[in-house]
Amino acid sequence: MTPLLRAAIPLLVLAMACASAHGEEARTPADLIRALRASQDRITLGDTDAHLSQRISLTQIAEQLAAVPAEAWKEPRNARAALAFVLSGGAPALLKKLIDLGTLPGIDDKLARGVLAYGEGRDADALDLLSAIDARELDASIAGHIALAQAELIAKKEPKKALEFLDDARLLAPGTLIEEAALRRQVSIVATTGDFDRFEMLSTNYLRRFSRSVYAGAFRRQFAADVASRADTGGGDRTARLQSALEGLDPAERRDVYLTIAREALIRGRAPLARLGASNAFPLFEEGSAEKLRASLYEAAALVVADEIDKGASMLEAMDKAKLGEEDAELAAAAGAIAAEIRRMPSIADASAPAGGDDLAGTFKVVGTARETMARVDELLSGAKK
Repeated sequence: MTPLLRAAIPLLVLAMACASAHGEEARTPADLIRALRASQDRITLGDTDAHLSQRISLTQIAEQLAAVPAEAWKEPRNARAALAFVLSGGAPALLKKLIDLGTLPGIDDKLARGVLAYGEGRDADALDLLSAIDARELDASIAGHIALAQAELIAKKEPKKALEFLDDARLLAPGTLIEEAALRRQVSIVATTGDFDRFEMLSTNYLRRFSRSVYAGAFRRQFAADVASRADTGGGDRTARLQSALEGLDPAERRDVYLTIAREALIRGRAPLARLGASNAFPLFEEGSAEKLRASLYEAAALVVADEIDKGASMLEAMDKAKLGEEDAELAAAAGAIAAEIRRMPSIADASAPAGGDDLAGTFKVVGTARETMARVDELLSGAKK
């Protein structure tokens, strides 16, 4: 099946859902938006075709909504569909026209104008109009959408209040793309507040409930980066809880998270956490695979920059570096250089013995070279992160 045909399937399903069974009557705005939401919710199940065809779907629905007779908009469910369309990512032009014509009966004017402002990117106006609205009192077709929008509008300035709105969004639209997006956003906010307990709870919730989402891969990478950046993650209790949280994932997902944690931890100089991630990822990959080799590399590099230089160096020497990617090959070379420089450094006993000026200068030169090499590793890792 060609990519073009695969991308067209969700559009065909959408068209069928909006017609056939009830003929022309089924093509009401409410039916169109219901079908759109069903298509978008498939994104949480890993349907990449639904994700790729989203923009085309929104464009086609906008054209169909523009052709709806003015009389149809007097029906409350269709009026709400106009709001839901904008909140789902649709163009706001139709909603603006309906507001100007006054053809949205039963819809609070502030609510309608707030959604329009949100769709047009006028965040200050949207916040002013939507902030006092209680999403829990709205119809289920738009309630979750509104709570999610309210959270986005205040997330930067009032993260705690945003978390409350996101709680509402999740409760008002369970099992939908709205809940998935709200949960992802909550994890992102909590990661910056220092509340590791809540970060852990929300992340575990997401990883177990939405592991198949199209956005799950990006979430796992960000999760690994957040875990690696925390100073208190390496403790025994935290480590056990991290492993427990990941235990519920499929082996393929779990190994990817651990491998990403190992890499991100190395970037941040967190050798113990890097080794933890690598050692947990290693047995989950097939023998001889590129990923298993990467896990071995990250563990070896972590050992080198920690206090087990000989073991790490031995692992690096036994590694088939020709199978590594360019960035990982540079990392292996840098880690090997660090091990070699440290091994050449005088022992503490030798350093404490009386030394002439030339000998002392030589010692400082070796130390300086090792530090330069370590700085190069940091540079390489930072570059890999970008």
